[in-house]
Amino acid sequence: MESLMYFIGFSGFRKKSIRFALALFFWIAMNLSWLGAEAHGETFVGKAVNSKGTLEYVEYHTVTLKNGKVSESQTIYYDENNKKIGDLTSEYAFGPQFGSYNFRDIRAQYQDGAKVSKDRILLFRKQSPEDDIEEEYLAKEKDQIVGQGFHQFIVHNLERIAQGEVFHIRLILPSRLDQYEFRIRKRKVKGDSLYIRLEIDNWLLRLFAPHIDVEYDQKNRRLLRYEGISNLEDTSGKHKKVTITYSYES
Repeated sequence: MESLMYFIGFSGFRKKSIRFALALFFWIAMNLSWLGAEAHGETFVGKAVNSKGTLEYVEYHTVTLKNGKVSESQTIYYDENNKKIGDLTSEYAFGPQFGSYNFRDIRAQYQDGAKVSKDRILLFRKQSPEDDIEEEYLAKEKDQIVGQGFHQFIVHNLERIAQGEVFHIRLILPSRLDQYEFRIRKRKVKGDSLYIRLEIDNWLLRLFAPHIDVEYDQKNRRLLRYEGISNLEDTSGKHKKVTITYSYES
């Protein structure tokens, strides 16, 4: 596996940088109703603000359920002027942990994604309109997480995380055409809220690498808040740190 030193050596998060937050946002797109609910879908909204509290963009999420399980999801991104700036479509034929998806950052003219099959995963990216599509295959393994599968994995293991169990996973990153070892652990519990951190598994690299923090409601198993690097470039071509809060229709 490619050295993680390159992974943590970024500063501007440009097109070639690691969009590991991508595996989380969308990533964090659904609640546990897909496990047993009879509803046909759900919609919810995420509002992303920067460190100054200024609105950067809004996420509109739609989840489609089939026989009580998530089958498809879509996220559309709009800037502060309600102009579409990106989209993400996912399908879960091989289970919620292995979501095939296609992501577009319209402003950056960037695209990447993953296509999951029975025994392997195709990663692809197109870094600009002038570039060719780059592809790489990985063998499919039980400890991998693809796309929005991060959120589904957390929801499925919420009680175990709350009890202090640490999960070691391999996060699939199409933007790097590779996979990387991460860990998922509890930060704290406050009332009904469970605070969770995703970070690089290697302790030394973890001292310098960015991480992602999320907050879940333990009662209804919904994502409430995300803090980390945005998967979208801003108008200056940078990936800012954002805080996203989520609201649900019901």
